[in-house]
Amino acid sequence: MYDTPLYQAVEDYVTRQMARFHTPGHKGVLPDPLAQAAPYDITEIRGADSLFEADGPIARTEERYTRLYHTQATLLSAGGSTLCIQTMLALIQPLGKKVLLGRNVHASAVSAMALLGLEPVWLYPDCSSGEGLPGTVSPQLVQETLEAQGDIAGVYLTSPDYFGVLGEIEAIAQVCHRHGVPLLVDNAHGAHLAFGEENLHPIHLGADLCCDSLHKTLPVLTGGALLQIGREEFVPAAKEKMALFGSTSPSYLIMLSADLCLSWLEGEGPRELRKTAQVVDWLKRLAQAKGFALPQGKTDPNRLALGFGAIGYTRTAFDSLLTQYGIEPEYLSESYCVLLFSPQNPDEHINRVVQLIDSVRPGQPVVCPSQVPHPVQEVPLRQAMFSPRETVSLEESQGRIAAQLVRRCPPGVPLVVPGERIDREVKNLLQSYGVCQVNVLK
Repeated sequence: MYDTPLYQAVEDYVTRQMARFHTPGHKGVLPDPLAQAAPYDITEIRGADSLFEADGPIARTEERYTRLYHTQATLLSAGGSTLCIQTMLALIQPLGKKVLLGRNVHASAVSAMALLGLEPVWLYPDCSSGEGLPGTVSPQLVQETLEAQGDIAGVYLTSPDYFGVLGEIEAIAQVCHRHGVPLLVDNAHGAHLAFGEENLHPIHLGADLCCDSLHKTLPVLTGGALLQIGREEFVPAAKEKMALFGSTSPSYLIMLSADLCLSWLEGEGPRELRKTAQVVDWLKRLAQAKGFALPQGKTDPNRLALGFGAIGYTRTAFDSLLTQYGIEPEYLSESYCVLLFSPQNPDEHINRVVQLIDSVRPGQPVVCPSQVPHPVQEVPLRQAMFSPRETVSLEESQGRIAAQLVRRCPPGVPLVVPGERIDREVKNLLQSYGVCQVNVLK
């Protein structure tokens, strides 16, 4: 029997049938389909610990995750990777004023930087992943930018990206450490990467801080995540920084699911994840034989990104095909379909993907180059985020300074950032995403 400290504490409370004169107001009673979960949805009662002051069962769960991932410390988050990203940036904030970021960063990092007064210095990915994909940031670019810039608080990268492409984390970590700056990695889609045939987890590869969204790839409720700390000096302040942004009422259901996931990861989980990776590898070979484009380089072994533009399908046409076979994807770009796999996908659903791949009839390729904006930052991020603004039509916005972060979610990557000038290229990009109005500085 595997140890599940938080679940055991809450189960003990439920079994004792205490009179609930505490939050939440449902008192453990909700209608179906939530009736079975409701008794376990509690608050910081005696014996159940408190997330940001943990010294009981939550602390023991975090200690087990620390041992599992071989970190200096691992902290639970019931606020997804967003809370972990906010914490990572808060931890490096005193170290400098600028952060080098890959332009495929998630919007939550930009918002956190505005709150913390950090300024972005953008690293634009190359085209090494293939047509229609954002690409990766090279170690050489990081090296050159660190040498050219001063006052750098850290380097922040996203790996894997939404298409499953993995960055060169090990080489970039070495560059960062030679320059005395920490490497932060948004590993939201890679909590499982420590358990494959090869350990591809960022902390194992040398990152100093990273976030893992457990819920994205492992059997955990939405919102369950981990802050992974690979550098001892960040441990003492981590809980304090996390409490700056986190709710004082974190979901115990989310934390319980993370606690129970530990038993799976310490048991049959890694073996099942590796079996899933074998299935995905087989599907990749089937897709390649049919002419689908696949991301180049090292990729997430449990994610399938199908480049349907290469076989002549438009987004609309491939969306119809997905509907025909009863498949809901993680993401559909103009030329790629992203499918996330886990051991919890039943064989019948895997067969639907096989049928979809077999059904395609390749035609003339549809070229959809990836569009990565290169706007100029005219006004500091924080200043622009909180300055007076007005709403104008997209046509009127050209030449103006953006006062809002414009993104498309998924994948949540910024199209324009507060303080950047909206030029013709950016305006056309926003138009292609259906944006009609923009907030700009007065």
